[in-house]
Amino acid sequence: MIFFNNKTKKSSSGTLGKVNVSFCLSRKNAWLLWLCQCLNIAVIALELSTWMLAIISLSLAWQALLLHNSRDRVKTRKKVSTVKHLSQRQHNHHKKQQASIVSPIILGIFALLGCIAIAITAKEVGILASMVHLLCFSYVLKAFELKARRDFYQLLLLGLFVLASSLIFRQDLVFSFITLILLVINLSVLLHFFSSEKTFASNIKVMTVILGQSAILAVVLFLVFPRLSPFWQMPRAKSAETGLSDTVKPGDIANLSRSTKLAFRADFGQQAIPNYSQLYWRAMVLEDFDGRQWTRIKAAPKNSAKASASNTFSVNLNGSDIVPLNYQITVEPSFQKYLFALAPAIASNEGNDIRAKSDYTLMSSKIITQAKSYQLSSFLSLPLALELSEHSRTVNLHYPEGSNPRLEQMALQLQHNYPEPQARAQAVLSRINQQNYSYTLQPPLLINNSLDQFFFDTQAGFCVHYASAFTFIMRASGIPARLVTGYLGGEFNGTNTGDKLSDKGHLSIYQYDAHAWSEIWVQGKGWVRVDPTGAVDPERVNSGWSNELLQQQSNLNNELFSLYQLKNIALLNILRLQFDILDYQWTKWVIGFNSKQQYNLLKHWFGKMASWKFALIIAIALVISMVMLMLFLHLLNRSKSKKKPLAKWQLVYQKSLGQLAKQGIVKPAAMTVNNFSKQVREQYPELAIVFTRLSVSYNRLCYQTLAKDEQLKLTLTMQQQYQDFCQTLKKQP
Repeated sequence: MIFFNNKTKKSSSGTLGKVNVSFCLSRKNAWLLWLCQCLNIAVIALELSTWMLAIISLSLAWQALLLHNSRDRVKTRKKVSTVKHLSQRQHNHHKKQQASIVSPIILGIFALLGCIAIAITAKEVGILASMVHLLCFSYVLKAFELKARRDFYQLLLLGLFVLASSLIFRQDLVFSFITLILLVINLSVLLHFFSSEKTFASNIKVMTVILGQSAILAVVLFLVFPRLSPFWQMPRAKSAETGLSDTVKPGDIANLSRSTKLAFRADFGQQAIPNYSQLYWRAMVLEDFDGRQWTRIKAAPKNSAKASASNTFSVNLNGSDIVPLNYQITVEPSFQKYLFALAPAIASNEGNDIRAKSDYTLMSSKIITQAKSYQLSSFLSLPLALELSEHSRTVNLHYPEGSNPRLEQMALQLQHNYPEPQARAQAVLSRINQQNYSYTLQPPLLINNSLDQFFFDTQAGFCVHYASAFTFIMRASGIPARLVTGYLGGEFNGTNTGDKLSDKGHLSIYQYDAHAWSEIWVQGKGWVRVDPTGAVDPERVNSGWSNELLQQQSNLNNELFSLYQLKNIALLNILRLQFDILDYQWTKWVIGFNSKQQYNLLKHWFGKMASWKFALIIAIALVISMVMLMLFLHLLNRSKSKKKPLAKWQLVYQKSLGQLAKQGIVKPAAMTVNNFSKQVREQYPELAIVFTRLSVSYNRLCYQTLAKDEQLKLTLTMQQQYQDFCQTLKKQP
């Protein structure tokens, strides 16, 4: 990293002229730039691999060491800069010594090795994460080669890209506010580079005001600019995937339940929220079991008759007392495709990006990379699939024979003792309830995920342990059964009236609400939900987590920035819930602001009209906004140019130009001060010394940052130089 204490000098035309010695970055600006790098990397650190964080930390420590060691070199350069006439040989040697702080060869090797490591791990972490790794890696390496002003600009621009990339993974209110603060800091560093005479705090205030003014235009564009769909799809980020997986082993959901991250929210409007025991949020149906893990079944053959042949189902409400439960789901980014619903449910016709499957689950047509809202109507009293196809029956009766022999033997005995399917299922639940089974987030390890070992030996597990064992027993006893994963319950945030949750409010469902249960198919009733967790821990199913499980979850939770711990303190928990409401409104009206909401808003403002009229109004509004903005900037610049008086040294230089104009030498407006000084030297060699001194003083006063006493002293010197110039000019023939 290269740092200079002297300021870059510009010519009057704005380009770097011969007065420019080198790009300069003061020690204070260098440390501010380093601090910006640390903060920018910190907001995206959770999405980076451990090895990449180690490389970035090493690079930042290396930069800090160079900054610390540059103190003596900076002092030496200050002494050198005080010398008025520095020879070209000394300058070249000085520049070469500064540029050799970091060897380009070492930097190139380091960059090559890092790129190779990113390419090797690309398949494991995914394309998006690899791109983020490459961006952050180039961001920290760029700081080692600040040789020109453009490198400084590129480094700041890379920092802004890093900040923007962090919003891909999180968009909640707190994180967005932190990102906004870092944006102000980054831009303030840029402003401080040009106005280092001011304090950094004052530059932050200036940048905050500027961003506040630009926010007005940003809000207008946010509301009226067309919400166009992206022309590309976000690459899949394996490392960023959160929530459930389409492959489940005993213990997986127990690990997920240690997380306090938000999964989704449900808003029921003015309708009463169902009882806790009915809040089974369906996500995926897992029907394939290989003896160790459950996975989603592959698509059935096209010629086979599926249960619930169509992807949607029709409901005849004429003369019926079935009232649909209408609600809105706002799901957080999970980088997966599954959605949540209280089955059976149908999605509203607001878009074609939601696909309903025959197993009563919902899927998004695209990977969910940002908050997504959708409307649902559920019919909780309706049965699921009264008819079962042969293909579905075969799939849901299959189990690997010999994988769990003790459970298979038990299933055959149950089949003999309990001919009725529901009686057979109840017998298994009674065994779990009456014997010494326990429900825990820290179940003992199982050899090869053996269900035999869990059911007969350890007898301690989480929901997926009991659901897996129960589903296996049902299949082995001749009853079609399958495993369903999703979430159970949720935290209500709103008005509590008695035993019912009603009025305005919403449910927040977190990752620790993840759950697994079973479904068995019964003739005449369809798929019937059976939750073995209710047999071992009824409180979990009826009202939520028990105190013992809450204590386990609190001990296992290792998320630093989680507000979960505040639930134990009444006053802080109220504040947490109020903040959750704010975050929900932010997600609903800002992050989730879509084309339909925009259309409804414009319709509310202007009334119902054709789409082309809305487009015309938006276009006219944008044109008027841009014209008014340009007019305002023009008037502002014009008023500034009128009000700003010329400084004394500028008046002196203008007088000297007037004297030369009388002699027939006129300075073109586009010509720099240095080039005009050369022209005067060629035509009037006698004026070369006095006018060059005058020009050098003028350049220093215009383009160097000087203290007030230095400015005053140099102004007096320039006035004396002007007197010498006039006397020399009078001697000319």
